[in-house]
Amino acid sequence: MVLQEPDFVANSVSWNPWHGCRRVSEGCRNCYMFLGDEKRGVEGSNIVRISKTQFDLPLKKNRSGLYSVRDKIVLSSMTSDFFIEEADEWRSEAWRMIRKRKDLTFILLTKRPERMIECLPPDWGDGYENVRLSVSTENQDAWDLRVPILKEVPARKHDIFMAPMIGPIDVGDDLKDGIINCIYLGGEYCDNARPCRYEWVQSVREKCVENGVTFHWRNTGSVFIKNGETFIIENIADQGRVALSSSIDHIVDNVIPERKYTQAKLP
Repeated sequence: MVLQEPDFVANSVSWNPWHGCRRVSEGCRNCYMFLGDEKRGVEGSNIVRISKTQFDLPLKKNRSGLYSVRDKIVLSSMTSDFFIEEADEWRSEAWRMIRKRKDLTFILLTKRPERMIECLPPDWGDGYENVRLSVSTENQDAWDLRVPILKEVPARKHDIFMAPMIGPIDVGDDLKDGIINCIYLGGEYCDNARPCRYEWVQSVREKCVENGVTFHWRNTGSVFIKNGETFIIENIADQGRVALSSSIDHIVDNVIPERKYTQAKLP
């Protein structure tokens, strides 16, 4: 069983000020967070603030008095949802740290975009310069529900994590107005993973190129279908190497640096 927390982008660190979640759609069925908690005998719906050391990660300093996390993209929350209701009492402290660390870029991920507006800080305005708001969309239903809501929320950057991609997604005209800045795409990885097809990846990539949107294919998923052939790729690192070797990333937004492509063979 693969339970690793995903590394969505290069030069990134995960910040999980709270842990635990509730399933809201098909993309949650095989979520690595629930799988990990179940393995440890923890109830997945038990949403808790984590230890102070981890909660204050953006402000943690080393022995030299320098911030421990520097020159990084900060992904939050990878073991919960930044806008989940149970975290309302802790979120103001998280916003305080985000304001203080203007040198870091924070990507705030949610499956609950309908809560974004009410959970933004009083001084949000058009958005913080160092914050990118993001939703995850696993299939067409999730795209049609979440993306229009995201686009209505003021922010300097709007991103989409098309992961785990478990069905084809037609983005339609949603990229034409320039509001969406980046799409990250990845398959599902676990013992019972639903397949990701290469033609789905290509279709989204074509729309991103056409509309000047950054596209980053981060992994194939455990079950990958290309040209009618099914490949089982159990290791998440191998999945990432296969995606990277395809050389189809389209970088417009510098949140993802240009990377050197290496060759990786399908098993």
